[in-house]
Amino acid sequence: MHPLVTALNDVFAGVPHVMFCVKHADGRYLAVNQAFAERAGQAAAGAVLGRSAGDFFPADLVASYEAQDRQVLTTGEPIRNELELILRPDGTRGWYVTTKTRLDDVGGVVVGIVAVSYDLRAAASTDRHHANLQAAIDLARRRYADPLKVADLADAAGLSPTQLERALRKALGVSPKQLLIRTRLDEAMRRLDDTDLTLAAIAGQCGFYDQSSFTRQFQRAVGMTPGAYRTRGQRR
Repeated sequence: MHPLVTALNDVFAGVPHVMFCVKHADGRYLAVNQAFAERAGQAAAGAVLGRSAGDFFPADLVASYEAQDRQVLTTGEPIRNELELILRPDGTRGWYVTTKTRLDDVGGVVVGIVAVSYDLRAAASTDRHHANLQAAIDLARRRYADPLKVADLADAAGLSPTQLERALRKALGVSPKQLLIRTRLDEAMRRLDDTDLTLAAIAGQCGFYDQSSFTRQFQRAVGMTPGAYRTRGQRR
């Protein structure tokens, strides 16, 4: 194992509620902590090493992770405080805040990607500020198909729209509008995977203005069109 990877693994080995991993550029896991192993459905970290996200997680989540990885590897720019869905140990999906950065050695050679994610629900249990945000996030997830406004999320959180905007950007690096788009995209991915609905039907059911808007926002977030995403999932 590369010395940098070993050092990072030692730091995050026993940190609770925080998922840590180092991935090779080809997607294979080089290091993970116990929290990550549990969320991958494994009892020990060693069972994850040498394998990739597709071996453990649903296709829609894998597509999102891989799009992020490509972005980080290509640009060298880190992704900070990205709000995304990850599996919890019980198999349910939960909101996590993820930061990813490219790992280069002292000679500038790319080692892989380092990712650290923490469970927003765990933070909410001890921090009133995050609890307020959790209420807004829960509303966005329940009513993704409705024409929700920023004011609706703010009311759920007990904050003003300005306070909510500031709090979300500080804690998660996203705006309330970006949060709404993300929850709609998450549900659209599930429908693309699990149903034969047309793209137009999925767009309407998930709260997008029309199919064109759906396609544009999906491609920007996932790195491919909804049609390409569905075809890829069918091939798998």
